[in-house]
Amino acid sequence: MPRRKKSQKAAPPLRRVLWTLGAGGVVFAFLVGLWWGSPAPKLPAPKPKVQAKQSAPAPAVKAQPTVKEAKPPLPVPPVKPAEPSLPLVAIIIDDMGHSLDPARRLAALGLPLTFSILPYAAQAKAVARLAQDKGLEVMLHLPMEPKGYPGQNPGQGVLLCGMSQEKLLEVLREDLKRVPHAVGVNNHMGSRFSLRPDLLRPVLLELKSRGLFYLDSFTSADSQGLASARGLGLRTGRRDVFLDHEASREAIDFQMRRLLQLARERGKAVAIGHPRPLTMQALEEWAPQLRTQVRLVGVLKVLESPSPPGQAHQPGQSPPTQQGVKAGQ
Repeated sequence: MPRRKKSQKAAPPLRRVLWTLGAGGVVFAFLVGLWWGSPAPKLPAPKPKVQAKQSAPAPAVKAQPTVKEAKPPLPVPPVKPAEPSLPLVAIIIDDMGHSLDPARRLAALGLPLTFSILPYAAQAKAVARLAQDKGLEVMLHLPMEPKGYPGQNPGQGVLLCGMSQEKLLEVLREDLKRVPHAVGVNNHMGSRFSLRPDLLRPVLLELKSRGLFYLDSFTSADSQGLASARGLGLRTGRRDVFLDHEASREAIDFQMRRLLQLARERGKAVAIGHPRPLTMQALEEWAPQLRTQVRLVGVLKVLESPSPPGQAHQPGQSPPTQQGVKAGQ
């Protein structure tokens, strides 16, 4: 039997291929036409901008200050009536420095006394230190020649009328060295020396140069100490009462009453006493009155303010009196 030849797949006819391509092209063209010819979607038209009418500017209004709500006033405490000011009193204890015992006893009173110390007394420096430690004012009790010299002798370190100016200053400077912490000077005796303004002048100028005051113990009714110190522009003052010129308790009490009365009349007063048993006893017993009836102070607080050199003493300041003058001292 003769072999049959394998048949090969026949290629698709050309007509079918062309038809397929043609149909695809028509479809493509149709789709493109649809897309091209369709109108674009309309977007909403933008709204026209409405321009706001410009109104006339409003008139400027000033800012009103903020008014804080008033708070109710706080209650005012009742005003106490002003207490009448107490008169000032200074008490100077002269002749200090011989012993520490009276210095301790007086310091223990707790009163602002002023210690005036003799330059060559055995315990002068120790008493000055004690007073400084207790807050008490210290003075140099400066020996000056009395009318009864040499029968009445003020002791070592005395200023004598026959000394030259250089010698007076030499003695004064040595006396000042021996009393540390001194804030001022008063005279010990001096009833003759204090009558001489020419001798007082270099002494007072030396004190002024050191910032020290001068208090006139007023041992003579004719003393020139206060007037000379005023004329040279020093802080100064003078003694009003001697507490123990008469050494009796009755006399001391009388002078204490007089001291307080003078202070009330003048506004201030200065007393001088001594470290004697009766005087210290009186001070101990009078301490309550000194604390309540007057204002007891150191002597610095009762001095006159310095006036320009050469200026006259102002009216209203009490002139020295002759009461209580130590005759011959």
